[in-house]
Amino acid sequence: MPLAWRALARHDAPALTALVNAAVAADGTGRPVPETSVAERLDAPRFDPATDSVGVWDEGELVAAGTTWVSEQPVEGRALVGFSGDVHPQHRGRGIGRDLLTWLEHRGTALAQERLPGLPVRLRTAGGTPGSATQRLLELTGYAPDNAFITMEVDLPAWQDPGEQTAAVPLDADLQVATRDAHNDAFRDHRNASPIAEDAWAQWMSSSTSRHDIGRVVTDEHGTVLAYALVSEPQPGVAHIELLGTRRQARGRGLARAVLMGTLRAAREASFAVVELEVDSTSPTGADRLYASVGFAPVRTISRYVRDVA
Repeated sequence: MPLAWRALARHDAPALTALVNAAVAADGTGRPVPETSVAERLDAPRFDPATDSVGVWDEGELVAAGTTWVSEQPVEGRALVGFSGDVHPQHRGRGIGRDLLTWLEHRGTALAQERLPGLPVRLRTAGGTPGSATQRLLELTGYAPDNAFITMEVDLPAWQDPGEQTAAVPLDADLQVATRDAHNDAFRDHRNASPIAEDAWAQWMSSSTSRHDIGRVVTDEHGTVLAYALVSEPQPGVAHIELLGTRRQARGRGLARAVLMGTLRAAREASFAVVELEVDSTSPTGADRLYASVGFAPVRTISRYVRDVA
């Protein structure tokens, strides 16, 4: 029977989770994701799964899926389209991946023209680990490597705490809200970054995997957030630092190190086994050196590819 292509819906979250995790396990691109997180992504603000997602079904089995979205503001003068997709390892080699890529490109470009009309479009997606089949497909279809995200981890039972004092404190409800402004300021000079809107931030803060008791911030005497580390628990025993940054005027004072140290200590006290994060290989702040200095070590690299569309 022919493959059935249709938009994803929230009730597809269990099948989508199984597909994503099968691809992650086969490709070595990370850890399994929980079903609650997949369902929350389908409910994200300004993302409509009815138009911006697709699932590919083979006799009732979800064998491939993809989603696309567009930046809310121009990035370097372009509408930045992001997309992601997976083909189940047992159904690769059938041409599904190329067809899925074409669908995502067409829908992403149309979405960019709707949201940011008149701007040139940049398509951006993950290329997987070095030498992966995903990289080969992207390069064959005109994409070029842009940067990479390096996952770094700390093995908490073996971590040696240097013992330095920090001014980092846990996030209460007010600090969770205030940290959005600090984050948008911290990432103004990062490539491919755009401000996070209030509703998107609120959804992320209320995520089922958020661990605000483990995250840390440093504030000034007026309560303004200067540096922050926001944490989730995607798997039991794993503390994932989702966002970490320092306001630009507060850099050079060791505040990022302070929130990292506070987070590592809080995670160890809560009996976590691992703290992990990703660092952009093109980060203007040299963040990877900071992370290495407090005990993080690289474990995998995931490439990012781009293609510009007129």
